[in-house]
Amino acid sequence: MSTLRGCPADLPRSPENIGFGALVVARAWKFDGSPHWVVPGFYLGQDEFGHWLHQPAGSLVARPGTAHLAATNALCLIPHRGDWVATMYSDASEDFDVYIDLSSNVGWLQMKRDAWEINSIDLDLDVIRSRSKGTFLDDEDEFAEHSVSMGYPQKLQDSVRDTSEKLLESVAENSPPFNHAHRESWLAKVADLATA
Repeated sequence: MSTLRGCPADLPRSPENIGFGALVVARAWKFDGSPHWVVPGFYLGQDEFGHWLHQPAGSLVARPGTAHLAATNALCLIPHRGDWVATMYSDASEDFDVYIDLSSNVGWLQMKRDAWEINSIDLDLDVIRSRSKGTFLDDEDEFAEHSVSMGYPQKLQDSVRDTSEKLLESVAENSPPFNHAHRESWLAKVADLATA
């Protein structure tokens, strides 16, 4: 396994022999190699869109300098293809409904005792559907700043912009997998985690 500025590189896009209920730590990095958010979850399964994780309320959500406990349950979708990671919330007390991190180098790494990591490099831009503000693209100023200070290649910048536009359209149109009807089937599997 090689590394890319701290983030493990050349990782497979799909885990082999991962079991239902396996611990999966979502570990994000920044492009300069500094660590970003770390969120634990549990593997639910896969469909045509990707691999689904449950990140339960009360989970430790941490990055250097700050941490909190997740206030609500969430589903995390790691796509089979595409440079992004999506988090979807089912509790109406959470203002975010869909939160997609534009990313690169998304890949799976097996750890000890049948646990896994899903690693990615966070590229600042976020496609968000908020219950109070609708669907929008966030952190454009941060993306512009980091494109210069961290040296994002122009090809990467163009790709991130193109992907964000497509995701904005998909989320605004409430297309699967970002609609509530699609995620209900995965939420139904969460109860089975207690017996796994």
